[in-house]
Amino acid sequence: MLKKTQTKKPKLYQDWLRLLIIVLLIIGTFFRFVNLEQKPYWGDESLTSQRIAGYTSKEFVEIIRHTNGISVDEMQKYQRPNSDKDLFDVMKTLADHAEHPPLYYLMARFWMQLFRDHGITPRGLSTFVSLLAFPSIYWLCLELFESSTVGWIALGILAISPFHFIYAQEARQYSLWTVTILLSTWALLRAIRLNNKLNWGIYIITLSLMLYTSLISVMVSIGHGVYVLTIQSFRFSKITIAYLVTSIISFLLFLPWIIVIIYDSKGEVDKYVAWTQKSVPLASLLQSWFININRIFWDFNNSFSYNKLLIYLSIITLVLYSIYFLYIYTPKKIWLLIFTLIAMPILFLIFPDLVSGGMRSTSIRYLTPMFLGIQISMAYLLTNKITYEFIKTWEQKLWKIVTVVLFSSGIISCLMFTQADTWWNKYLEYYHTEVANIVNQTKNPIILAPWYEIRSLSYSLKPNVVLYDISLQKEINFEDQKFTNVFIYKRKDFLKYFLANNLRYYTKNTYSWKKQTTPVNTTATTLWHLTAEK
Repeated sequence: MLKKTQTKKPKLYQDWLRLLIIVLLIIGTFFRFVNLEQKPYWGDESLTSQRIAGYTSKEFVEIIRHTNGISVDEMQKYQRPNSDKDLFDVMKTLADHAEHPPLYYLMARFWMQLFRDHGITPRGLSTFVSLLAFPSIYWLCLELFESSTVGWIALGILAISPFHFIYAQEARQYSLWTVTILLSTWALLRAIRLNNKLNWGIYIITLSLMLYTSLISVMVSIGHGVYVLTIQSFRFSKITIAYLVTSIISFLLFLPWIIVIIYDSKGEVDKYVAWTQKSVPLASLLQSWFININRIFWDFNNSFSYNKLLIYLSIITLVLYSIYFLYIYTPKKIWLLIFTLIAMPILFLIFPDLVSGGMRSTSIRYLTPMFLGIQISMAYLLTNKITYEFIKTWEQKLWKIVTVVLFSSGIISCLMFTQADTWWNKYLEYYHTEVANIVNQTKNPIILAPWYEIRSLSYSLKPNVVLYDISLQKEINFEDQKFTNVFIYKRKDFLKYFLANNLRYYTKNTYSWKKQTTPVNTTATTLWHLTAEK
């Protein structure tokens, strides 16, 4: 093994680097707010809105099924806070979906109440929260490396990272999770260095916030524990004892939600995470890991393609080299922290998929700790390669090109994302915009679809469109209605049933779309346009 050495002190902070990062920061901030509501809402986002409105899924379904069609305007009542449901109802709803801790949803509830009259959605909250990741990653790098240069470059990487950009525009908790991971890790390092009650108290707060944001935070917390115990050589030092005490306090603060999960009266938790147990081929897992790691730095809304294998391998090689470089040139207390961020998702998500089957590790958002560790290691590598005096001139120029390519890829990806009507992360709802464009152009339309489809689809439709739930197949007769255009979404079995019971109607057009959005998910959508004989 190569002997570890300390890198030489860098040059004075170059003006060009400062200017570059400031430009990236401005671009990343500006793009986050561009066309925020343009893309379709997917199922989880509409579920977020339903939860903060205070309606359980059972309540929502009962309401929809007891209406003879509901307008988009009426549907939105159950997607926004209203006088019928108070904070107690919201907590009841959150307990009904205990797999997601309540912090983000409570924040979103207050956010929606604050901007009740301005048409603001929880996506705006995610965007504003994502900006807190900028100072958070800078503070973490400053605490870890004692280098503002590494912090600035890490900030630049994160600002225009397509991965972080996507979840900054999604009504889910993942931008908040990114912030709490960074802050809790920074607080841990600061508490270890200063070892006083104030900073251990800050760690308790940030760790608790992280746990109340995502259940997967447990693996990050375990990584913190591995780091502290290893650094302290598994001795009961003052720092070890302080860490154990603060961790116990944090988990006691999280205990109320643990009890909610354990005593979930409806047993819903297993139901909502059951999809992670679905078995997928090893080739699909590998493809998913390849493309997800690449999406940290570039994302042109493409599914996995063997034609781009050289690009995938180049990025992955660069990532592996950055991790190796960090290990070689930094002391244990630095590289071990980054290694724990990267290793915990491998241990808790990737390894179980390989051993027992499943697709936990294919969900890119679950890999957030790993991606943050990779981005920080990449920032350290680029800092060394482009700013330190001992690097040869030709090598420094080469690494400057690599840096420009990485930053340019991120900027182009973010620009493409802001201009696109949809993106791969919309999954089964990928074609909602296409569907809405067709329906919105017709006169007196009604769309027949399962309740979970019309819930998310309502965000893309005009207010006059009528929605009808067909989860339960039952007789529908429009003889006395004024619907001149009927649309049936995805359900071919119901199309046959409807035509058999409504003889005046016939199929006017059929629209079909199909796209492999991820290596393990192919989105196929069909819309049938029916009209009545005159």
